[in-house]
Amino acid sequence: AKAKVTSLPNGLKIASETSTSPAATVGLYIDCGSMYETPGSSGASHLLERMSFKSTTNRSHLRLVREVESIGGNVSAIATREQMCYTYDAFRAYVPDMVEVLIDSVRNPTFLDWEVKEQVFHHLKALHSAGYTGALANPLIAPEPAIHKLDSSILKEFIAENYTAPRMVLAASGVEHDVLVSIAEPLLSDLPAVKRPEEPKSVYVGGDYRCQADCQNTHVALAFEVPGGWYEEKTAITVTVLQKLMGGGDWFCTGGVGKGLYSRLSLRILSHYHQIESFSAFNHIYNYSGLFGILATTSPDFASKAVDLAAGELLEVATPGNGYTRTA
Repeated sequence: AKAKVTSLPNGLKIASETSTSPAATVGLYIDCGSMYETPGSSGASHLLERMSFKSTTNRSHLRLVREVESIGGNVSAIATREQMCYTYDAFRAYVPDMVEVLIDSVRNPTFLDWEVKEQVFHHLKALHSAGYTGALANPLIAPEPAIHKLDSSILKEFIAENYTAPRMVLAASGVEHDVLVSIAEPLLSDLPAVKRPEEPKSVYVGGDYRCQADCQNTHVALAFEVPGGWYEEKTAITVTVLQKLMGGGDWFCTGGVGKGLYSRLSLRILSHYHQIESFSAFNHIYNYSGLFGILATTSPDFASKAVDLAAGELLEVATPGNGYTRTA
């Protein structure tokens, strides 16, 4: 079925499509992620993901969990560098309850101090820090000096600045559009209709990041920029298809070595170099930029050769006439 879209006066969009499935999915998507963070709010997006569907001004966390469980539902949240995504899955008969709980969780979190402290932890994202300067270099998870500064007041301020109507889309599958609009509009129409801010700038500069780790394998990623990101739709789609065509995988899989591994990288690399445990193409596409490359896991003494192999495979597909010559 073709998707239907309604724009509320405050700029918020409601989109839906019907389906024959008895289940329904409702999601609230916001143009807000780690690239919108400041030094003072570093890590807020990831912490908001961890704090999703906790206590609100209308219900405790325990009550929320019981309401979701009572209808056999499933809720989840994901924070990325450019978006926050909140979703609720259940039988379509419960759509009114799903929409109300979803919007309540996003709009009215209480951020109880003990709940915030419970979710704070430390982790680093190295690849994006090496590749960019500016907004896309912001770590999704706060670096250690910043993690201790995060509290409920910072989260509330971050939401007030970024969770605005023109940056939100409520989307649903398996729901009649008029029904969805009638349920959601009273809950969302009072969101402020403020002008969208200019997207924070990011500059791809390339770089090199090395981290000593206490493990027996070496993990290597070699990536290049995808200029224009999703705003260069043809390029972004080409890169996405190329990533699938190049494929890759692990040296071991259930059923025997190499069983079912017929992708380009599996045939050309994994079948010939026993020192490499995994070798896969990847891509991360953002609004105005992106990364495309190869991720490898190998023995430490073979890391340099793995980089050469990754570079060779990327150059091979970039050379007209050479890209899809298969060797077994």
